Amino acid sequence: MTWRVFYSHSHRDAELRDRRGTYLAPLKYQNKIEEWRDRKIEPGADWSKEISAQLASANLVLLLVSADFLASEYCFGVEVETALDRLKRGEVKVVPVLLKVCLWQELRFSELQIIPRDGKAVTSWSSVEEAFTQVATEIRALVLEPPPSPPQPAATGRETSRLDSSLELVRGQILAYAHLYEKTRQRQPASGEGTNRMEQIFQKMRALADASYPLLDELAASPLPGERLAAVSILQVFASERFLPFLAKLVGSEKPFAGYHATRALRFAVGSVDSQAYPRLLEAIDEAIGALRESHNGSVKDRMDQLQAARGELQALMDPLSGPSGTHD
Repeated sequence: MTWRVFYSHSHRDAELRDRRGTYLAPLKYQNKIEEWRDRKIEPGADWSKEISAQLASANLVLLLVSADFLASEYCFGVEVETALDRLKRGEVKVVPVLLKVCLWQELRFSELQIIPRDGKAVTSWSSVEEAFTQVATEIRALVLEPPPSPPQPAATGRETSRLDSSLELVRGQILAYAHLYEKTRQRQPASGEGTNRMEQIFQKMRALADASYPLLDELAASPLPGERLAAVSILQVFASERFLPFLAKLVGSEKPFAGYHATRALRFAVGSVDSQAYPRLLEAIDEAIGALRESHNGSVKDRMDQLQAARGELQALMDPLSGPSGTHD
C-alpha cells in the first residue's frame, strides 16, 4: 500500500523542501509514497480546508524543522497539533526532519526520533547531499512497512455512550492542561515564576485524578511530555505497581519539574501499594536513584532527597516483614 506523505513546512524553506523531495523520487516511482504539498491547491480553493483534509488522510507527516517553521503559528500550532493528536491514536507516523539549526529540543515533538539521527541540521553538514541521502534512507526504511491503520471504534449502547461522552470532557480538560504545561515550559525561561506556573497547572491536573484515572494507560504511553505529566499527577493519588517502571524511567529522562513529581509519586507509593509489591517498589526506587546519578539533566538534589526519603520509609516498612512472624514475652 502507498504511504500518503504530508509536508509541514515554512514557505521560507520551500527550496529545501523541493530539494529534499528530489531524494525521495525513487520511492515515488516505486509507488511507495504519494506526496502532497500546498502547491497542488487550485486557485480559488479554500486552502485551509484542503490542507486539513490532506493532513487528516496522511499516513506520514514530515515536520521540516527550522526557526521559520517554529515561528509559524499555523505550522507549529495547527499542523503540529493535528499531527500529534493523530499520532496518539495510532493513525499516522510523524517524523521531524531538522533542516536548519534552531531551538527544537524543548518542543512538543522533541520526544520523537529526529532525523538526521545525530541531531545535526541538514544545512550544517559539509555535504548537504549526504545529509539528504541519510534522510531519504530513514524514510525508505519506514515506508517498507505497511502504513498505520486507524483503530475502529467499537459499537456502544446509550449508557456506554453517555459514559464515553463524560470521559471525553475529562480528556479534553486534561489535554488542555497538558498543552498549557508544554507551552509554559517552552516559552518561559527557567525561573521561579515559570516553576510556579507549571506547579499551578500540575495541581489542576491532580485535582482531576479521580475522573481522569481511566485515561492513565493512554497518558502514560503518550509521546508528549505534558500528557505523561498528567499520568504522574494521577499516580500521586492512585499508587499502582504496574506503573512503577514508568515512574522510575521518568525520574532520569524527563525535565527536572516532571522528574521531581515522578519521585513524589514513587514516595507516595510507599505505604500505598500492597506489601507484596514492596520489593518491586524498592527496585524502582533504586533504578530511579541510579538513573539520576547518571543524568546531567539539571540539579538533582530535590529529586534525590525525595528518593532517599522514600527508600528509608520503605525499608522501615519492609524490615518488620522480614523478621519472625510472631514473638511472645
